[in-house]
Amino acid sequence: MTVKERIPAAFLIPCPPNWWKLGGPASVGDFVERGDVNGAARDVCATRLAKVAEWDKP
Repeated sequence: MTVKERIPAAFLIPCPPNWWKLGGPASVGDFVERGDVNGAARDVCATRLAKVAEWDKP
């Protein structure tokens, strides 16, 4: 017999959207602190979440 535990619902919450600013970034700091880093973090989060959701399929 195989028992497969379910992933807690809190782990399946979608990642927040990438950062954006109305009118575009206003300074270089916007690109460095929020642009590339934020986008890469969201990509990693989305990939991780997709793998957890795939594993959790009944």
